Amino acid sequence: MERKELIQLEHGKVIIKTNFSNWTSGNEKIDKFIQEKQLNYKGYGALFEWIPYNEFIGIKEVENGFKAIWKRGTLRCFSDKLLWKRNSCKEVSLKYLHNSQNVTDELLNEIKKYSGYGISQNPVTKDYIIVFSGEYPNYHENYDYTYDLKNNFTNWTSGNEIIDNFIQEKQSKYLFGVVFEWIPFNKFVDVKEIGNNCLTRATWGEGKLSYIGKEWIRSSSYEKVCLKYLYDSDEFLNKIESYLTKECYGIKLNNIKGYKTLFEWIPYSKFIEIKEINEKVGFTEAIWKDGFLHYETRNDVWKRNSYEKVYLKYLYDLQNITNEFINKVESYLIAGCYGISQNPDTKVYILVFINEYSDLYCKKCGDRYNRELCKSCQSDYLKNNFTNWTSGNEKIDKFIQEIQLKYDGYGDIFEWISYNEFIDVNEIGDNCLTTAIWKNGPLRCDTKKKEWIRTSYVKVSLSYLQYSNEEEIIDKIEKEIGYGISQNPDTNDYILIFSDYYYETHCEKCGKKYEFKYSDFEKWCKSCQMNHLKNNFINWTSGNEKVNILIQNTQLKINNCDDMIFEWILYNKFINVNEIGKSGIFTAIRREGSLHYSKRTKNYKRKLNEKAVLIYLNNSQSFCNNEFLNEIKYLIKESYGISQDPNTNDSILVSQDKYYCEKCGKKYDSELEINNKSCTSCQTSHEKKKINDLIQEMRLINNDYNIKLCGTILFEWISYDQFDDIREIGKGCYSTVYSAIWKDGLLYDKKINHQWKGIRKQEYKWERKPNAKVALKCLHNSKNFLDEFINKVKIYSNRSMENILKIYGISQNPNTNDYIMVFKYAEGGTFNNYLVKNHESFDWLKGLSALANIINGLNEIHQNHIVHRNFHIGNILFTKMDPDDKDYINYNYNHINDRYEACISDIGLFRKIGDTDKTNIYGVMPYVAPEVLKGKPYTRAADIYSFGMIMYVVATGKQPFANCAHDKSLILNIYSGVRPELNEKIAPKCYIDLMKKCWNLDPDNRPGSVEIKELIYLFYNLLNGSCRTAQEHHYEIRKQFEQTQEHRKENLLMIESNQLTTHTQVIYTSRLLNPFTSK
Repeated sequence: MERKELIQLEHGKVIIKTNFSNWTSGNEKIDKFIQEKQLNYKGYGALFEWIPYNEFIGIKEVENGFKAIWKRGTLRCFSDKLLWKRNSCKEVSLKYLHNSQNVTDELLNEIKKYSGYGISQNPVTKDYIIVFSGEYPNYHENYDYTYDLKNNFTNWTSGNEIIDNFIQEKQSKYLFGVVFEWIPFNKFVDVKEIGNNCLTRATWGEGKLSYIGKEWIRSSSYEKVCLKYLYDSDEFLNKIESYLTKECYGIKLNNIKGYKTLFEWIPYSKFIEIKEINEKVGFTEAIWKDGFLHYETRNDVWKRNSYEKVYLKYLYDLQNITNEFINKVESYLIAGCYGISQNPDTKVYILVFINEYSDLYCKKCGDRYNRELCKSCQSDYLKNNFTNWTSGNEKIDKFIQEIQLKYDGYGDIFEWISYNEFIDVNEIGDNCLTTAIWKNGPLRCDTKKKEWIRTSYVKVSLSYLQYSNEEEIIDKIEKEIGYGISQNPDTNDYILIFSDYYYETHCEKCGKKYEFKYSDFEKWCKSCQMNHLKNNFINWTSGNEKVNILIQNTQLKINNCDDMIFEWILYNKFINVNEIGKSGIFTAIRREGSLHYSKRTKNYKRKLNEKAVLIYLNNSQSFCNNEFLNEIKYLIKESYGISQDPNTNDSILVSQDKYYCEKCGKKYDSELEINNKSCTSCQTSHEKKKINDLIQEMRLINNDYNIKLCGTILFEWISYDQFDDIREIGKGCYSTVYSAIWKDGLLYDKKINHQWKGIRKQEYKWERKPNAKVALKCLHNSKNFLDEFINKVKIYSNRSMENILKIYGISQNPNTNDYIMVFKYAEGGTFNNYLVKNHESFDWLKGLSALANIINGLNEIHQNHIVHRNFHIGNILFTKMDPDDKDYINYNYNHINDRYEACISDIGLFRKIGDTDKTNIYGVMPYVAPEVLKGKPYTRAADIYSFGMIMYVVATGKQPFANCAHDKSLILNIYSGVRPELNEKIAPKCYIDLMKKCWNLDPDNRPGSVEIKELIYLFYNLLNGSCRTAQEHHYEIRKQFEQTQEHRKENLLMIESNQLTTHTQVIYTSRLLNPFTSK
């Protein structure tokens, strides 16, 4: 089952069983375990399999495990489509079971705890591997929680084996919600009887059990519950089963009109004003004096709605209490049934319903409506009407009757329509295509009024059938069922009747249905066009039979109105013929241009004075040359036609100019080049091969990640003269940053939506955004260190990473010859600037939103095995979201406001370019991890230390260590564990605890980016109320944030004064730190 096959679930499982001999794990126990799981497959999710280790590619270590691409991918059954299908190249997570070389019962029990795609084995270590979904490898989400329930079977008993088995079966099928369980009676307190229906109220001390947030919890301790005593022990399990179709851990009360109601016995004397509606079906209306009993949650009381109007359904045919009687009663329960009664005189049992009962059951026959339609009454109506019409042909009558009896309540009834029903008959085509007014109009069932209605004087389309026998006529009708069928009494031709819209989908000339998806909008008929082209063959000739046949065959291959009509073109139709450079390719103006289909006039017209490209096929003077004909076949698709130079007799391929570079004449290799009107060679024509190779490599990498993603940006070499209004906006030790206007603007893949008559079409087109504002990062002295510059650019090669500043391309300053990296311009500035401007509104919600952006970006960097090395708030920028950017379309709730998001910049730009001394330490002193200051390598844990400092800025609104000089003394303090101070009035304890973990002196004890991301997202979701699985301790977290909010506001209002009192010897720009770290 590698490919799609129409195979039912059970048939597929038979094939799987026969396939057991074609694979083995090498261990009998493992094989048997997998085979049992496969044979028990129910068609939900992926089939559990043995997966050979060589099926995995791209294996990489991530937080908590490994990720990989599974080449063949998961196999699953789509039961609704009768389809088994593999999802190839599936990203998966791998959980290694270390020291699992020996297969023991303990190992199998460990595997049983998890639900995943299958098992594999590392051929080197022999460790077994559980394979999960490729989402972040949170193995708890794949945990089979019924395993815990099954292990707990020995810890309880009802004392009755049958009941124990019943409960265990229910628990083994647990999927979600509340667990059905045995509850010892001593767990109930405050037990009170509340009625005469064996119903009791109590308080359950422990509360219901559920699997929430990766753990088993009992929520709502001391919850009020209802106890239903079941005195009839013979029917005990059946009674329980009936209640399990209702809600929860025990009983769900009926939900009628928004109330929790009880199904009860109602004495007949409680009814007054009894009014019979339909004696035949036992349908009666009455007033119930007491009214239904319902539980009012708000006031915690049981109440009755007195003098309620109800419907009584007499069960005349069920006088004895049998299984048939019980089944009949149960079938009505979903209709909002209050209870059951009995007429004391006739002894007939009566079901009592809500007053909306008549909307659910037919008043004529008492049957329940199917899709608001009474099937039995409908069939009776149609059958009784069969005698009122005839086509005069027994087979056609029978066919129409069969169609009518299949009517499902939607649309109009297919019927025989007498020809004299039509008026204003008008022929609109040359193929007996006609419109008319149908006096009676189509018949349909009004499901609301429960009656048959006609819409009179409806405009219809008549399609004459040119067939001689009933079988052909019936076959035609089955293909297109309309309002009905008629017959012209003069010609005896049968006629199909359709709506007036029929000629929107059918050709008026030939009557055929348009073949292609959008042809009915364009009114383009392939059959008619083919005939037109064939009739035109005699009006032209190339002078060579083989070429004529080639052109004719090509013309007859058109499939839609946008296809090019390939033609023979006379050379004298060209003017302004000019060669492109010395390429041998010519441009020209074709006075009578190509044929194109006008959707407005529904005809072909010629474009006048159309630009074309002439490609001379040298040494092709003889059209009989087979080599010429073979070459032409592969170039026809993008061409207007063939011509011949009368002076040289060379044959010429006339092509569309959009497929050839206007600078060098080279044919474009991709849609990108076509839309950019320049070939890659011209776009990347730089004097240095390394720069050209870099641009090509960056494009290839991003094509792999961003195929057809809206907003994909093309990496380019950008000529420096493309920049206007260049202004310096920042300067550091190693680089200078400028803002500029890029005149042509970035080239990006824009998604364009088309909609016509309710049908949507979507396409992607490369477009430029002219006059785009960009940031130019000029690396000092980079002209002398091209390789190092290229390596820094390559760090940004994976531009699918979120919350990372986007790079558009590279350039070079012609005055200094230094190279430039061109980035998206950050409208919001640096984090520090943004904080100063917005400190009054920068609350916890916005602060956590910013941190969510930042940790998401840092996690992307770490997952791609990159270390930032210079992580501080000066490298956190706020960019304006662009609606055309794929990040804007995909972006989630983690945003500062409607249009800004935080992103990380300057990845890898941590040292002076050209500095090869690996002992040199660069950075912003307060943000550099202590182990790095001691000369140890910069790791991901060092980035986490820096993130902890960014958390401090978010909490306090000020820079770390702003009150002391950034010198050797500060470094010694950092060595000894001194960190910025923060109390719980300013930030919640949970927040401070996470921040301090990031600051831990031992890098091995710092959390990873994935763990931090989880917690920051949790904080944010709890604060904005979007957390769906909040647990009890989560409310405490939210409370902590809310309590510190006011203190936080007061602290943030002091930002400006804090900065004024900042120590004079603080430096928050990156620099060489060795002078302070040396002994």
